[in-house]
Amino acid sequence: MAGREREQDLLRKALATITVEREKYSPLRDGPPQIVKIVGPRGVGKTALLSWAQREVGPLEADVVHWAHLKNVNSEDAYSELLAAVARIPNWDRRQVETQAFKHIKRALNWQPGKKPLKGFKEIMEERLRLRPLMLLMDEVMHYDAGMLGKVLQQSQVLLEEGWPLALVLAGTPALEAHLGELDASFVYRTNNIYINDLDPAATREALSKPFADRGVKVSEEALELMVSWTDDYPYFIQITGSEVWEAKEKAGRTEVDLALVKSVEEIVQDKRKDFYRTIYRRISKAKLLKHARKAVAAIDAAPKPLKPEEVQDRMAEVTSLKNKDPSDIYDQLQDAGLFWERSDRRVHAAIPSFFSYFKSEYD
Repeated sequence: MAGREREQDLLRKALATITVEREKYSPLRDGPPQIVKIVGPRGVGKTALLSWAQREVGPLEADVVHWAHLKNVNSEDAYSELLAAVARIPNWDRRQVETQAFKHIKRALNWQPGKKPLKGFKEIMEERLRLRPLMLLMDEVMHYDAGMLGKVLQQSQVLLEEGWPLALVLAGTPALEAHLGELDASFVYRTNNIYINDLDPAATREALSKPFADRGVKVSEEALELMVSWTDDYPYFIQITGSEVWEAKEKAGRTEVDLALVKSVEEIVQDKRKDFYRTIYRRISKAKLLKHARKAVAAIDAAPKPLKPEEVQDRMAEVTSLKNKDPSDIYDQLQDAGLFWERSDRRVHAAIPSFFSYFKSEYD
């Protein structure tokens, strides 16, 4: 979580909103909690933030459902599975409330894949929110079946407007934005948006050094500098580097990390980085967008200052194979693949600067 203090604060505020004191079994007095949307390229720590939020809920008088489902699952089954997950209320005497809505919960608790699809998301949610607040963490949302997601969001909107203590956290790559745009869920845009990418250098150093320090392992300054140089301040590369150095230390039975130990894992770390690059490159190639990506890379590289999205789209429109294709759609696909990224300044930057070098060498 190094360098993610602002993001943690937003999630804490969402939790604080739903756990304020309220009249028993009643909605909140101070209006609906806000939704939080976490958007970023692959490998920047979105799922780690959700896991952190799940741990934060633990000590509170609230529940959490951390859920991810892919688009190849039957829409009704995915919807029913989410309802079944929501219906499970920890440490709760099921006899204490017997209402019409409670019947939906009892049915959801007994649901199994292949059974008749469940109904009643609002009824189940309202009944359980009478008893305890809930934080619903929805990961990889860009892959959710649109029908299922639309129903969940539309019914959540009603619950939020009625003031029930529900915190909704949506996480995904930039394709999440386009996916939500296809749904009748405009209220999602009135959210706290978290756009995350790489870390600043100080946070990278902390992320690499603190886990060792917390376990009493000394890391030399030269060793730390080399580790930092392999990461591009990118969370996934930080994870790879720290993990491989730790494994090497354990295998060698060492209580400190020096330059020689770090150098011993350089080939492994670089191979894993290249595997990540290959995944991005293959995704772009499979979508038949290599020529467009080359134009985008050249434009971003040559610009004296970061470009606006429309300027990158104009450069890609020069590709002859762009006939009958929407430049903004291609732009969205390349951004979601991890080629580049719009930061908070709404300018286009390389998602992973070192990938540009890899891309050019592969393309040429």
